[in-house]
Amino acid sequence: MSVVTDLLDEIRSQIENLQRTVVQDLEQPGASEERFRSLIGDAPEAVRDWYLWCDGTRRRAGQSVGDASFIPGYIFPSLEEAAEIRRNGRDDLDQMGNWLPLLISASTDLYAAVWDGTHTIGVAGVLEGEETELEYVTIEEMLTVFVSAYSDGAYVVRDGHLDVDDDRMDDVYRTVTGREPLY
Repeated sequence: MSVVTDLLDEIRSQIENLQRTVVQDLEQPGASEERFRSLIGDAPEAVRDWYLWCDGTRRRAGQSVGDASFIPGYIFPSLEEAAEIRRNGRDDLDQMGNWLPLLISASTDLYAAVWDGTHTIGVAGVLEGEETELEYVTIEEMLTVFVSAYSDGAYVVRDGHLDVDDDRMDDVYRTVTGREPLY
């Protein structure tokens, strides 16, 4: 176990407590270390642990993005999906270093781990039409924000859909990171 997998387990537990269907669709156990290395090569331990914990969200008939959301609006891609997105390239992320999507939206938004060698540079938040910026210093910091967002009610279920209370989320981000939110 690592800090990343412990935090992912905590989020999974909180999603389960909210009775979200995504819990049954998470492909666990995740990818093997051999498969990760063959598709991605060398990466920081936190990036590897992310995909060894879960290899994406199973797609099923009638499933909406909301049904599959790990956090509001974002799903856990499979290792193959993430590798394909990376192969297609993104100038903004390519200029930052090596990168791999961690969470993706139904559009082109995503959270991507960025690294140099085995050193994590941070987690970039990519929003369509906005400048790509490093939103989190580490994957662990991002996950700690997500855990707190579930615990503190920033991530809530409204009318059967996982949603975010933006003001509460800003407060959670400030409390966990000590920084002002970027967006």
